[in-house]
Amino acid sequence: MNYISEEFNIHFLPEYTLSAKAGFSKDVIMVTDKQLNLNLLLEYDAENPRLEATQILSLPFRYVKVVIPHQSLTFIPKEVFQEDRLNEYASYLVEHVPHHIHTQELKNLGIVAVFEYDLILYNRWKALFPDAEIFPEFCIVLDQAQDLVPIRGSVLGVHFVSDHLVDLYVFQNGQFILYNSFDVHFTDDLNYYILNILKQLSLTDQVSKVLVSGDIPHDSYIKCLERYSSTIAYLESKSKVYVRSAEQINFNNYQTLLDAVLCE
Repeated sequence: MNYISEEFNIHFLPEYTLSAKAGFSKDVIMVTDKQLNLNLLLEYDAENPRLEATQILSLPFRYVKVVIPHQSLTFIPKEVFQEDRLNEYASYLVEHVPHHIHTQELKNLGIVAVFEYDLILYNRWKALFPDAEIFPEFCIVLDQAQDLVPIRGSVLGVHFVSDHLVDLYVFQNGQFILYNSFDVHFTDDLNYYILNILKQLSLTDQVSKVLVSGDIPHDSYIKCLERYSSTIAYLESKSKVYVRSAEQINFNNYQTLLDAVLCE
């Protein structure tokens, strides 16, 4: 995707917000004004960014918000979470890097997430924009999903983080049950992990609803998910970004990027 509005003007840079979705193989950046008019949307190779991207990233944006995937995470019920026990919770994480263990309260779910960002992505963006606000992608996904979770029945969520990384999550009777990440290279991999999760949770192979989001690598993945429910729903951004041109932009793959604008 490569879109630059004729209205984009670097003289208005202090009023713009640069939002980014950091990826392992590609990044997506977006520039919006205070009225959420879209001024720029660029998708590019993260390791070899195109010239337009490097030029934009060299500008001194005042407001920068970056969505980054987690490397590992665990969830603690809010009523038993204790800030001074972070080192104990960190034993469930991968790296245990000092000063890189983060927490995020998910108030609607009554839990606190303890997690690590992918440090390569985190350090890359902090080097570019030291004052950037960084947000975990899973929090945006769960926030969007809650509006589509019924009080009764089981819900399977499938968020495509990248071509080979998928987050799977489950709600049962409106209650949050599980969130985890898996390396997926083929539909058989996705089938395996889904069936294993459903079996562990004593759920049937038919759920009430499947929620899909992210950058779906191939239509075959959707056909795979259709085996598990007759109801397939797609997460949508809660923010409304406006395009001041006749160009048609499919925002379905960018729903976490779009809601980075709303994050605080």
